[in-house]
Amino acid sequence: MIDSTVGGVESWLSLREASRRMGVSPATLRGWADEGRVESYRTPGGHRRFRVGESGAVFKKEKRGAAARWRLLEHSAVGRIQLAEEVGETKLASPQARSQKRELERELIQLCTLSLRQEQTNLQARVAALGQAFAKWTWRYRIALRDTITTLGTLRIALLESVVEIAFALSEPNVDELNLWLRRVNEIVDGVSLAMLEFGSEHEQQSTRK
Repeated sequence: MIDSTVGGVESWLSLREASRRMGVSPATLRGWADEGRVESYRTPGGHRRFRVGESGAVFKKEKRGAAARWRLLEHSAVGRIQLAEEVGETKLASPQARSQKRELERELIQLCTLSLRQEQTNLQARVAALGQAFAKWTWRYRIALRDTITTLGTLRIALLESVVEIAFALSEPNVDELNLWLRRVNEIVDGVSLAMLEFGSEHEQQSTRK
């Protein structure tokens, strides 16, 4: 095991401090710890501590499979979305609206992961259904359309940043493969956004006829 020292003394940092040192989100580092990719332990109070050196947390050398990679991606995306919501201007007063929004966010993350894994069974149908679900969520809780579009934009950024983060953290990324991953994420988010707008337009036309 590589020794991790600062000034000759081992340094164990909190989750927030270690994630800042490594330049990744706390959710990503937490996921890596769950996967056994980084040296960590829990204090008697249940808090995580990460063993770090000048270059950041010490990674274990064993390689992880593709499944672990996608779980780490999901951890990272969820963490980035939560952070964006904490500092965002749009606040949802309804607990039900927030709960359903989290479900929609998780579904979008899963669809992007399926696309990256090239497991595309019924993917387009699920993309269309998710777009409709976002539209219905917007109407049900009387959310401004611009706020829903902003939400999808935030999700896009979180997913793209997570893809780049995981690609560089796990290995030296292949540029062509990384570009392919980024394109697939954009295609999924674009598909959901388009389906939402089309479904909303049809709903508005039907309401006008009535």
